[in-house]
Amino acid sequence: MEAEANRFASLVLMPPDDFRIQTAEFRKPKLVDFEPLRDRYEVSMTAAVLKWLGTTPRRAMLVVSNNGFIDWARGSDPLFKSGVFFRAKQETIPLPALSLAALGPAWGLTEVDHPPGVWNKVEAVQESVLFDEYHDLALSLLLFPNDPPNKWDRE
Repeated sequence: MEAEANRFASLVLMPPDDFRIQTAEFRKPKLVDFEPLRDRYEVSMTAAVLKWLGTTPRRAMLVVSNNGFIDWARGSDPLFKSGVFFRAKQETIPLPALSLAALGPAWGLTEVDHPPGVWNKVEAVQESVLFDEYHDLALSLLLFPNDPPNKWDRE
């Protein structure tokens, strides 16, 4: 029931046609690119990113972390279908040591292109991050290459 209410609220607050127009130019968005959407629709950054993940053909994921561990993550359908996801609610998963989320705000970096081996064993990943120091949270938007690796390369 709660999930259905959230979907309805998303449709009311962020009308699909207008949202598609606003995000049509998003090729390799960073979290800061969602700030105008947050303000336009008067929603949280997380809500705007989740709405985009539900509509994008990109292989992308939002990771919410707390105190060095992944709290939860949600990926786009194309990413999930390619076999990339975290089971953060079922197991304790530490942040990758070289991720921006793990390094923290003191480094002063908000985006980086990671080589394979940081967030994913075989794929390079673009990470953009925002820190909510009040709640000790980090939001990481991960963009994967559009074409998933060969199935045999993942094993």
